[in-house]
Amino acid sequence: MRNISIDLYKLISSSLLFLLFSTLVTVGFVVTVTGGVNHLFQLDVHLSGIEMAISLAMFVSLPFLFGRFCYYFYLMVKRGRRFGITVFCYQNLFNPFNFLLFPSLLNTYGHESRRRCLVSVILLTGIYGLVFFAGI
Repeated sequence: MRNISIDLYKLISSSLLFLLFSTLVTVGFVVTVTGGVNHLFQLDVHLSGIEMAISLAMFVSLPFLFGRFCYYFYLMVKRGRRFGITVFCYQNLFNPFNFLLFPSLLNTYGHESRRRCLVSVILLTGIYGLVFFAGI
C-alpha cells in the first residue's frame, strides 16, 4: 500500500481559492443579472453562488470520474485477474463487479486498478453527497 500524506497548507489554500472563485462568480452573475450591486451583501446570494459552483464542479467531474472508473475497471478485468480466474466464474459469483469486493482474485496490477476504481467511486459519491447536503 502507498503512504498517504495530507498537506494541510495545500488543502486549506485550495478550499480558500475555491471559495474565492465561487464568490467572484457570484458577484459577476449578480451584477450581470440585476444590473446593480445592492444584492451583493445578502448571505443567501453568496450561498446560492457557492452551490452553483459546486454543482458546476459536479457536472464537470462526472464524465471524467465515470470514464476513469470504466477505464481502470476494464484494465482490472482484462489484465488484473490471477492466473486461472475467468471473468465469469464461481469465485466471483458470476459477476465481474465482484472483483472490486474480492481482492484475493487479483494480481498486483489488479490491486492497483482496483484501488483507482475505488478512488473514483469514492470521489463521485463524495461530490454527490456534498451537493445533496449543500442543497438541503
